[in-house]
Amino acid sequence: MKEETTNPKPSVLESQTRIRFDHCDPFGHLNNSAFLNYFQNEREDQVEAAYGLDIHAFFRKTGRAWVVGQNQIVYLNPALVRELVTIQTSIRHVTETSMLVEHLMFDAEKKKLKSVLWTKFVYIDVRKNERAQHEPELMELFQEVVAKEETPTLFEDRVKQLRAQMKANSAS
Repeated sequence: MKEETTNPKPSVLESQTRIRFDHCDPFGHLNNSAFLNYFQNEREDQVEAAYGLDIHAFFRKTGRAWVVGQNQIVYLNPALVRELVTIQTSIRHVTETSMLVEHLMFDAEKKKLKSVLWTKFVYIDVRKNERAQHEPELMELFQEVVAKEETPTLFEDRVKQLRAQMKANSAS
């Protein structure tokens, strides 16, 4: 890891990106499978910018990386061709060998929630082809940036919580 670029380190990372034509269906909606790529690509860039962690350089150096063990996603509103969207990501839970990352896609003004993704990443040592334990410096980083507010255990309950927050925000 190189020295981080922000201090204190934020728990919620945020960036914007534009929905591209070639990622959309004939109706101009972002293809369901393309949501995963947008979320993962933004997370990768966010982590490097906020924490100084280039996961590819880290893998070349250590032979360790995170693989997707599970995805849970819900599509709430379409993302449209050429639309500017805001993507927020955060670590919701971490163990010595895995982490749960939440990805949220909003419209540019964050007034409409478009999609929620939970990804369980498993940390592996590719050379040994087995699970690995996060290095102490990674655990220190993760403990610092993991979301402090309580996260429901069930994905469906988190989606309900987020929808209620969006409704409350639009009412005020």
